[in-house]
Amino acid sequence: MSTNAAKMTIVVASHNARASIEECLDALVGPQQDGQADIVVVDNSTDGTPEVIRKLFPQTKLIVTSPSALIPELWALGIRQSVGEIVAITTAHCVPDKTWLSEIAKAHQDPTPAIGGAIENGPSARPVDWAIYFCRYSPYMLPFPQDFAPEIAGDNASYKRDYLNRFQHAWQDGFWEPAVHAELKKAGFRLLLVPSIIIHHRRSFGFLGFMKQRFQHGMKFGQERASRFSLLERMLYLAFSPAIPLIFLARISYQVVRKRRHLGKLLIASPLLVLFLLSWSFGELLGYMRRPRAQLSSSGGPGSEERGRHVSNTAGG
Repeated sequence: MSTNAAKMTIVVASHNARASIEECLDALVGPQQDGQADIVVVDNSTDGTPEVIRKLFPQTKLIVTSPSALIPELWALGIRQSVGEIVAITTAHCVPDKTWLSEIAKAHQDPTPAIGGAIENGPSARPVDWAIYFCRYSPYMLPFPQDFAPEIAGDNASYKRDYLNRFQHAWQDGFWEPAVHAELKKAGFRLLLVPSIIIHHRRSFGFLGFMKQRFQHGMKFGQERASRFSLLERMLYLAFSPAIPLIFLARISYQVVRKRRHLGKLLIASPLLVLFLLSWSFGELLGYMRRPRAQLSSSGGPGSEERGRHVSNTAGG
């Protein structure tokens, strides 16, 4: 697949991104990109972001949907409206590097179906932004070598169309990327992480907004996980759930110390980071306590619950 032959679609999930949407889309539709990709923006903002897009970027395809939709649901809606041989996904709170599109196209000369990249934090980040960054993106902070990886972040991921179609059952209820990746790995495929594919995280959520998002995602993860557990297994996970934030904090700290970057930022952001991890953990705990979703609805069936079981702490933007 040559860099010129493979047409690309970029799906941008946009939620209350008025402060960053112009910079994000400028990086994708500017003259340096020369029409390399079609842009689909799926927006559920309540802060006027759609009006900015309509005014400044009329050439992009804008889909406006319910404010209650989660980021993975925005991605899934956009992917269904995409036509490219390569589909890349990100969020409107991220600004791609000027070589982002060309590096994605170059990387997809490799037969690997799913390719991710690096995520760096913005220069004007506040302590809350650093806490969000460490919570979600510490494994994708530079430096790292190009190599196969156990996971890639949906905020900087791209896929060959044929494989999205092949595993469409995994993202019917939202493009929760760990669930999709689990299906790829089950089929014998691997995920490639490429350091030259770089995006820059800008201010995304406020403190309360991110606390809510972590709680929602944690509860979904716990509930989906509980759907395949016996009662005894659920009780064991409930008993050990207080250790969840400690495990996450240890993993994040290890990544930062190992890469020898932003240690001071981690110390400053740690109180907020701990609160975000506690919010996820409390949501996960409630998810375990609720009856498994496969038992709550006879219409969905066990298979639909099984598809979401791999949602991780970084899933869904």
